[in-house]
Amino acid sequence: MREHLRAQLASFFISVTLINLAMLILGCLLEPDLRFGYQAFAYPLIYGVIGSLPGLVMFSKKELTMKQTIIREIIQMLLIVILIIAFMFGRFKNIEFEMIPQIIAVAVSVMIIYVLVNVFGWLIDLKTANKMTEDLKKYQAKASGK
Repeated sequence: MREHLRAQLASFFISVTLINLAMLILGCLLEPDLRFGYQAFAYPLIYGVIGSLPGLVMFSKKELTMKQTIIREIIQMLLIVILIIAFMFGRFKNIEFEMIPQIIAVAVSVMIIYVLVNVFGWLIDLKTANKMTEDLKKYQAKASGK
């Protein structure tokens, strides 16, 4: 459980960084003349928390098959997309036709960020695993007297 919380925290910080980048890119493309106050700095943090919540809720102690893992990741990604869009645009009843390009851009951005967060997490885990393997080899060589 502790390792899962650590992974979620790392995921949060990676997400916030990528959300800032996505907001910059989408803002420049969709609303280039719009300017924000300091309160805008809070939104990436809020979106990072929203994006991290499903990961905390969907935690499982049992080992999942590859198919179960893929299904869980897809459900988690869709849940994050829905939560972010609901937070950004309010209730879905109030969506106007002019907002659809923005909603699509946000949904695609969230999916890209989700995939990148998982890729970066995997790369960090791979680096950690390689370091542990190297340390284990050194320990075994030292223990055997070589």
